Amino acid sequence: MVLCFFMGGAIFYPLESITEAVLLASGTLIVSFLLYAVRVFGAGDAKLLAASALWSENSNFLLFILATSILGCFLGIFYLKWSDEIDKIRLKINIFLTKFLQDGILWTFYKRYQELPFKESRSPESKKVILPYGVAICGGCFVITYIKIWGA
Repeated sequence: MVLCFFMGGAIFYPLESITEAVLLASGTLIVSFLLYAVRVFGAGDAKLLAASALWSENSNFLLFILATSILGCFLGIFYLKWSDEIDKIRLKINIFLTKFLQDGILWTFYKRYQELPFKESRSPESKKVILPYGVAICGGCFVITYIKIWGA
């Protein structure tokens, strides 16, 4: 995402806009890693938020953060209500992939990383719900893109 921004930014944006976007994304990265340090945010979510902040112009940044926060709120409510069902679906997907990939060449890669994409939505020791906040960040990007294209 960052590389695409710089490639496209060199063509479509003036240098001042690129500089402002980099400063804004740097500040976002610092704040989001502080949130990571206190276990509010994941490290991947912090990097995705900063990379997405590059694409939101200065005038749309607060709208991007607001849209991401609102979508994160809805995501949290969804996960609190249906986290048991989500865990059952993840378990079924994990069992299916284990049986499907067991005899193929991809088994080596899947066996190594099998816990990463299909872990439970609750951490076992605290029963705290783990949200994939990247979904809300991507939703905020869609809102900003919609506003940039159609000017709603």
